[in-house]
Amino acid sequence: MNKVEKVLIGLFGLGIFVYLAHCIKRGMIYGFSGGFLSYFTYPIFSEYGLILALSVIGLITVFIVHAILKRKKRKAVGITKADKIWFVISFVPFSLVMLYGMYGAFFGIDFLWSRNYGLDGFLLAVVFGGIFIIPVLPLCIIWQVIYLVTRHKAKKTAMTASVQNKEMSL
Repeated sequence: MNKVEKVLIGLFGLGIFVYLAHCIKRGMIYGFSGGFLSYFTYPIFSEYGLILALSVIGLITVFIVHAILKRKKRKAVGITKADKIWFVISFVPFSLVMLYGMYGAFFGIDFLWSRNYGLDGFLLAVVFGGIFIIPVLPLCIIWQVIYLVTRHKAKKTAMTASVQNKEMSL
């Protein structure tokens, strides 16, 4: 990682730290009477929630750009174990939105003076949960496409090499 990436990771990490410090401060003010974890669910629609969302999006962006640049520098076409791990991680935002939708379906979502359950709760949770994930989704999709194209090229190269080896042995 170069110096700029390290500075950005530190900056975005500081944003996450600010969110966590504010949640702990809120808990200390109220004496953690509602349970320790309840103070870490500070609304994402607040200024601290915005800082958290932007920091997480920034961290994901830095890591994806780093991986893409690293791949560009690599001469050989191939899929590494890290590439497979990043491919699986790129599905995390989709999974989180769906899990939040399930939460909204079972426990309800407050919207315009009413609590919505079932399909309405699911759809509201997916839409409002997806608002904060949408900037990440294109990056994840780009990463998935890059991975699939690289995997296809690696298989094609391996197939060509095996055919040439067979011809050489004959």
